[in-house]
Amino acid sequence: MKQENPQTNYFKIKFTGLIYALIAGVILLSCASIFVSVWQIAKFGLNEFSDYLKYPLLILISLFCIVVVISMLIKSQYVVDKQYLTSYYGFIKSRFPIQQITEMVLDTDTKKLTIRFNEQFITLNMRFDWREAFIRAILDANPNVDYSFTMAENKPQDENK
Repeated sequence: MKQENPQTNYFKIKFTGLIYALIAGVILLSCASIFVSVWQIAKFGLNEFSDYLKYPLLILISLFCIVVVISMLIKSQYVVDKQYLTSYYGFIKSRFPIQQITEMVLDTDTKKLTIRFNEQFITLNMRFDWREAFIRAILDANPNVDYSFTMAENKPQDENK
């Protein structure tokens, strides 16, 4: 948790291993397409009009993909201040008024926090050790929020085993 302003709290988003693998795949595929495009231009040149569109456009799209996934790695966080809960996923920003939050439910099985705004809801995934500080920051900004958590049900043992 990072705290610059006493009223503003920053919480890093926790990605799964699959997301990290997908990000690495996008970077590797984009780098390979840039390499192949540059190699094609260097070896065969730009002889036709379609070559002028195809290779530079592929390089630009690949660079854009690399910038997007790296920005997601660098700036994926939740920011809580007195008025808003803001989520950043790279360049994508969503802002939710804290006074409209009605309920927070922590699912102990999945370790995810669901925040409800009347009919709408969002589910958050963050580092486990920051979860209590995040909940406290929301409750400090809006003490009227109902906070609860779910417990795993005890499943009866199978008698045949």
